[in-house]
Amino acid sequence: MALALGIEIGGTKLQVGIGDGSDDLLSLVRGSVDASRGAGGVRETIDALIKQAIKQANVSRDELAGIGVGFGGPVDSKRGRVIVSHQIAGWDDYPLAAELEAKWKLPVRLQNDASTAALAEAMLGAGRGCERIFYITVGSGVGGGLVTRGMIDEGQGLGAGEIGHTWVPHPRTGEAVLLESLASGWAIARRAHDAQVFGDEPAEKATGQRVLEAARHGDERATKVIRESAQALAVGVNNVIALLCPEKVIVGGGVSLMGDIWWQPLREAVARRMFKPFAGKCALEPAALGEAVVVLGAVRVGWGDSAAGPR
Repeated sequence: MALALGIEIGGTKLQVGIGDGSDDLLSLVRGSVDASRGAGGVRETIDALIKQAIKQANVSRDELAGIGVGFGGPVDSKRGRVIVSHQIAGWDDYPLAAELEAKWKLPVRLQNDASTAALAEAMLGAGRGCERIFYITVGSGVGGGLVTRGMIDEGQGLGAGEIGHTWVPHPRTGEAVLLESLASGWAIARRAHDAQVFGDEPAEKATGQRVLEAARHGDERATKVIRESAQALAVGVNNVIALLCPEKVIVGGGVSLMGDIWWQPLREAVARRMFKPFAGKCALEPAALGEAVVVLGAVRVGWGDSAAGPR
C-alpha cells in the first residue's frame, strides 16, 4: 500500500508521521505550539517536522501518495481551508491545503482532528470491524467524528459530529450550556477551582490531573466535579446513540484516562438513559490507539479516499 504523510495540528501539540495505513508508523516526530508566534510559527514548525519525518522514515518525497492533515478546529475540507482556531491566532479562513501543496508538490487533504482520529479508531483501533462508529475525544476540548463504512462523514464539507458544541443541562442550575463547558479537561479544572478544591490558589494552577489526584485522596468536591462531568458527557452520548445508532461510541482523549472514577458514572448514566430499542446494539468503549491516533488517521486521509462528504 502507498505511503502517505500525516500531520496533526493541535492547540499545544504538533505531530508528523509517515505510514502505510497500518497501525505502525515508519516515523513519528513531535513538536510543540508556541502560541505567541501564532499560525505562522506553527507552519514553520510543521515544515521542519515534515523534513524530520521524511528523513527518519528513510523515504523520498516521490514515494508519498499525499498529505493528510488533522487540524484542531473547524475546517472547510471541500476547499481545504481552516475556518478558525479557538486557540492560536492567524488561522481565520486560511488556505492551508493549497499552501502545503505548493510547497511539497503533493496532494493535500484537510480534516478536523477529531474526525481524523475517528477514522483511525474505526479502521485500526476499537472500532475495527464495525460499519458505523462515533468517536469522542475529551481533552482540553470535546470533539467528535462519525465514520460509516470506512468514510468520514464531513457534512456539507464543514465537518460534522461536533458533540462538544451540543447543549446539555448544567448539573447545578439546569440551564442549557455547551457540553464542552462541563466535560472538557479545562472545564473540570475550572469547576474544581470554583468549588475551592485548591483553596485560594490562582485559577491557572488548577489542572485536570490535580483534580483527579484530589479525588483519589478522598476530596468529595473533586469527586463530584469529575462525576458531574462524566454524567454531562453521558447526555451527549445518549443523544448520539438515539440519533445515529452507531455500533460503538469510542471515547479517547486525556480526560478518558482518569480511570474508573470517571468511566463508572459515564457508563452508568449512559446505560440508564439509553434509548431502549437500541440497548445492546451500541457499545461504549475506550479508544485504543493512544497519542498517535490523529496522525494514523491523517495518513489514511492523505490517500484521498476517506471522506464521504461532497466533492
